[in-house]
Amino acid sequence: MEPSGHCPYLGLKQNRAIRFASPTTEHRCYVSGEPIDIPVNQASFCLAAGHVHCPLYTGSMLPTTQDVPAPPAEPPAQAEGGMRSWLATLAPRDRAIYTLMLVMLGLIGVISLTLGLRAIWGKGQASAAPTASPQLATLVPTDSTAHASVTVLPATPTVLPTTLPTSTPTLAATAQPTMGNVMFPPTQPAEPAPTQATSAAPSAAPSSTSAPSATPTAAPSATLPSRTPQSTPTATMAAASQQQLTLYFGDASGTLYIPVQRTVAVAQGREAEAAVRELIAGSRTGLVALVGPEVHLISAGVAGGTATINLDQRLGERAQQALVLTLTQLAGVQRVQLQVNGASSGQPASRPVLNPLNPDGLAEDTSMSEFLPLYFPLADGSHDVRVMRVVPKTKDTASATVQALLDGPGSYGPTLQRVIPQGTALRQLALDRATRVITVDLSEAFSRADSREAAVRNLVQSLTTLPDVRGVQILVEGKSLGDYWGEAYRSGFGRPQINPE
Repeated sequence: MEPSGHCPYLGLKQNRAIRFASPTTEHRCYVSGEPIDIPVNQASFCLAAGHVHCPLYTGSMLPTTQDVPAPPAEPPAQAEGGMRSWLATLAPRDRAIYTLMLVMLGLIGVISLTLGLRAIWGKGQASAAPTASPQLATLVPTDSTAHASVTVLPATPTVLPTTLPTSTPTLAATAQPTMGNVMFPPTQPAEPAPTQATSAAPSAAPSSTSAPSATPTAAPSATLPSRTPQSTPTATMAAASQQQLTLYFGDASGTLYIPVQRTVAVAQGREAEAAVRELIAGSRTGLVALVGPEVHLISAGVAGGTATINLDQRLGERAQQALVLTLTQLAGVQRVQLQVNGASSGQPASRPVLNPLNPDGLAEDTSMSEFLPLYFPLADGSHDVRVMRVVPKTKDTASATVQALLDGPGSYGPTLQRVIPQGTALRQLALDRATRVITVDLSEAFSRADSREAAVRNLVQSLTTLPDVRGVQILVEGKSLGDYWGEAYRSGFGRPQINPE
């Protein structure tokens, strides 16, 4: 299952099925199922046989002092090629976005220059009127013509809402492939209304420009302050978009970290702040909030792969773990530096191993051990939990994953439940590399599962975490699962969402 020349979890940001033969910033690591920036030397790990020693591949923590090495060939190429060489390295979608932004800046500059010249020209006429005939000095409303020209200012906020959202919809999680007949389709965002509200706000602004023309003699100077605040919130709202965040909460036993996927409105460039605030807001589905409501966020920012979070108090160990797990799910974040009232608290922390399960006490050595992601439901069936099972080293990770899943949750048994019937055996497993659908043939015991949906879901969740697997076809004793459970279980299954709220 694993190629020997490069890491099987390596893929492009746009399509994880494609990778280049040389290091590039477009590469992403899919070891967790989501695209993550690569914080290690690609030539030494991702594109070499040494990928088995990569901390991300093993699921172990990165050194807290580790920095992401820049590929040595990148800076000279950029310096020699200049802007044209830099543009050539961008994806077509990124080039289109930068081109659109440059056009917008040019348009805004032309509008600003036009308004400035018109304002200066209007003031020149207004100042010339009293000098021509001093008797007209009492006609103060003639200055309203100069102010009336300023009412053209609402044209600027009307341009921003109609152009800026063209780049934000691409932030949706399009990297997750789904099959045409997926049994567990992703849930729709619960509250799409905020994006509609931001797009509707600019249309109301131009209608207010008719008021000064109707009553120019009443109070022309009072109309200007009412327009200036209207443009500011409109521009702020236009930069927000609906994004899916993965948040980590605790279980009632105090031993597990449980991920949930929540869709919220996020301002551009403020993903880390939004994630921390959602953690503080707590779970919507009954999980334990590890970062409590008594914690107040002072500031949050991301620079150089490190998210710096400034809080008003120290966090406990489990709260820190939940915060680091949540923030390192964001693109561009490899470490988290906590601060308390502006003072650093400890060293930057890298992503820890999530819910480790090592029943045989194997050494955490990638040359002898394999780390397999497995999914089991909580005892009450309310949420699915991912655990990392440590097994002896093997190249057949797909078969090892299924076998580990059949072995059950091990020491987490009191908290997690076994939904695949005990005694189920793996008969055969084959991957169609053209369709990236893996066919799993199980023994007849699987057909006696009490919770059919949970048994299928956990099997599909575990296998589709592997980088080369897009969907799962389930057979029982060589026949389609649909022959046992009905037509709904006959087709293949794509990767479902993990605990969507």
